[in-house]
Amino acid sequence: MDEELRIKFYGDNDMGAVWYLPRITEYFTHWDEKTASADINAVLELYNIKKILDAHFRPVEWTELQYEDYKNKCKQIPGIVGRFCGSLTDDNLQENYKSLHRQYSDDFWQLISRNKAYQRIKPQTIEKIMADNESAVWSIVRNKELVKFYGQCVAKHLELNNQTAEKLIETYLATHELSNETLYFPDELTQEQRSNILAAYLDREDENFNHVDLLSQAQSTNTFPVSDRLRLKAKKRREMLRQKMLSNGVPVSIDISVSFKSIPDGNVEETLTDREAAYSYSIEWIEENQDYPTLLNNFIFLFKYVDSSYRCTFISLKSELSVFEHFLGLKGDRDYEIGFSFNTKQTLSTFQMLAYIRQLERLNIQLESVFKWFFENYLKSEFHAEGFIYNPPSNGTTYVEKCKLISSAIDGVLKQFRLYCEDGYVDRELLEMSSGHIVFSEIGSVMKNKYAYVNSTELDNEMALLFSDQTIMHFTQKTGGKYPTLSALLLAEHLTLEDFQPYQQSNLKWLVERQVIYTDIHGFLHLNLLRAFILKDLYQHEVICPTYYDKTLKKEVSKLIAAGDLLYESTLFSKPEQSYLNYVLNKSEFSNGMDLRNKYIHDTNSLNENIQHMDYITLLKIMVLIIIKINEELRARTELYCDESDFSV
Repeated sequence: MDEELRIKFYGDNDMGAVWYLPRITEYFTHWDEKTASADINAVLELYNIKKILDAHFRPVEWTELQYEDYKNKCKQIPGIVGRFCGSLTDDNLQENYKSLHRQYSDDFWQLISRNKAYQRIKPQTIEKIMADNESAVWSIVRNKELVKFYGQCVAKHLELNNQTAEKLIETYLATHELSNETLYFPDELTQEQRSNILAAYLDREDENFNHVDLLSQAQSTNTFPVSDRLRLKAKKRREMLRQKMLSNGVPVSIDISVSFKSIPDGNVEETLTDREAAYSYSIEWIEENQDYPTLLNNFIFLFKYVDSSYRCTFISLKSELSVFEHFLGLKGDRDYEIGFSFNTKQTLSTFQMLAYIRQLERLNIQLESVFKWFFENYLKSEFHAEGFIYNPPSNGTTYVEKCKLISSAIDGVLKQFRLYCEDGYVDRELLEMSSGHIVFSEIGSVMKNKYAYVNSTELDNEMALLFSDQTIMHFTQKTGGKYPTLSALLLAEHLTLEDFQPYQQSNLKWLVERQVIYTDIHGFLHLNLLRAFILKDLYQHEVICPTYYDKTLKKEVSKLIAAGDLLYESTLFSKPEQSYLNYVLNKSEFSNGMDLRNKYIHDTNSLNENIQHMDYITLLKIMVLIIIKINEELRARTELYCDESDFSV
């Protein structure tokens, strides 16, 4: 049988398994003929057939009698596999491996490990196989017992293998989105040898930018120590590769522009296409509304720095990552996930800030003077909040000095707010006693049950089945792949349980039990719209703000809380916002963080003035977010809280 026609199972979420089912029927029809073969590929194909049936994949056309017959025949497979493994020796292992189809390499070594056939195979035989086929070692090191048994010869081979450096980086620094499989590197491969392998990789001409990038940002650990010297070498190599990539072509992008022009009615003009996003704002609106409350409100209602639930709009969200961004490419295991959507939102919000500052300066208004007014005048007059201080930079201050001052101010105003939440005012003497760093997750809220988060794996599974475009729940024979998600499919089509495959039906029945789907008297499947609305909001934003829901939705949230599926928390920033702040300001959570606060506080910032300018703009955006959040909180405390928590005097 041709290699491409062999049956192979790649996991429970392998959509390709559906297309193998007719072949499995044919296989069982000729069972005696198929199982009579001692061919290694026939044995491994049987092994994969059992995996598919064990995962409960089953076509609609199989009768119950037929299905039971196939399951009974599958019970013979472990014996067939065991007898084959028992026949493997030093004399025939290499010959068997040479005839192995590539797709079965992992299965082959997995069976050798599980059946302990390695106990009869000498290290010299393994050395010959690895020498003849450089990729063989990567199937071997997926099995802990094999690595332990053959540690010395595997380590010797890894020192010379062309892929070892990249595999080390992928194992210890990258996330493992595509697979839960782990590579086990032998203890015999010492830390010094590993460091030498990585250093040699950086001198090659075929190194991969993504791998070099991860190494340049790596934080040294006990399991994978990375010296500063090695990291610096990787950083220099990364910059050289980046320049080379830019000179060879421009990556796919979207053109973003922000401008102010004459628009007498004050509307915002938008031009949105696949390749362009252009926003124009009214000069007249700014000139006619120079009061400070309106100038701050512009960040909410014009620039939309927050959404209708006052969640920050320019953070990274997993739901906005494409399937390619989520699964392909190389990401660090402590990386803040950055995709096309995040980069677009960052660019837009930055351009908005740059253009806005120019307009304000044209009117002799300094944005940081507006910040000072908010903390020292507005909070006192509007909420009787005493003791807040904000010191803006003076005119002529360099960008380095501006960044240092606003980095300190971010810490300062958050500490002041924390004290206000605790005591109802800012005790200056107590504030001066505080010298520790701000931890964003520890800044409380005066709003009761401000945020709600997922609190069960069941709810995570429920959302994934309904809203993810990376499952196979949205595909039916009747509709094909017309709809991107199961929720979209059920909203658009009248389908019954029988329209789905058996492996999909079990998930649908479970969703019915979860009460997010129900069947009408005719057997058609429908969404529970209230629950689905909440879950979609949660899936898209990773947090919901029940305060902004109506009474009916709040009641549904209470049910989810009572069931233990949701958990309330009350903090100034939501968890996604906390992660974004950690990404920008420090490296406490992410290895690829911008670390702006620490860079400017400790004088390790870039000396490039353009970079300093853009860092300052980023810090201004964060201060605006803090101001919006504090305003929302204090309006709640004084019972002025309403659906539009804006600035007013």
